[in-house]
Amino acid sequence: MLWRSVFVPLFLSLQTTYHIPTALAFSRASSVAAERFHSNTKSATKAVSNEISDIEEKMSTNTQQLFGRYKISSNQMFHRTMHSFAMVNLRPLVAGHVLICSNRVTPLLSDLEDNEYDDLWRSVRTVQKVLKQKYKCDAFNVSVQDGSGAGQSVPHVHVHILPRYVGDLERNDDIYDQLEAWAPRDEMSNKKPKLEVPEDSERRDRTIEEMAEEAAIYQSIISEQSS
Repeated sequence: MLWRSVFVPLFLSLQTTYHIPTALAFSRASSVAAERFHSNTKSATKAVSNEISDIEEKMSTNTQQLFGRYKISSNQMFHRTMHSFAMVNLRPLVAGHVLICSNRVTPLLSDLEDNEYDDLWRSVRTVQKVLKQKYKCDAFNVSVQDGSGAGQSVPHVHVHILPRYVGDLERNDDIYDQLEAWAPRDEMSNKKPKLEVPEDSERRDRTIEEMAEEAAIYQSIISEQSS
């Protein structure tokens, strides 16, 4: 306990140095220990309060946020944290289609620091709860186009969240084609070569050996990166 670590050495020091009677030494040591404890507690509380105030001020004064090179006004944003923001969509594919973005403008998930990455996905979960309450949806598409080669139209980390319902599209895969073509503004849109995906009838199950070989490659890379 904190009071013991402060009080006991102080008590012994006072009693030995000044030959103070036990009761008086106890009283003085206890008073000094209490003053130090309250002083430390007050300092710690003030530091936390100042930090919270700084955060709130930063978030309240930053009324605009960049999405790539485009300025997003505060009335488009509905959720903000220290590292992420959520905004409504200029061109939603379905009702409730929103974006969660990193505050820092950077294109790839791998560019984010760990705290930024964690904050981004916590924000995704928070916004999903909001959308589920609003739209009473059965499910979500949560999609990241991580780089221009994956169809990213704005070089800024962002997560698409789309409320979904059973049977809302004739083919579920259609939503991926729509996401591939999505761009918040005409000038951001560009035609990319379409990924050729074979029909289900043309696909075959791989062997256990083939899958194990691929898994071993990834495990080896992870081990190298961790060392």
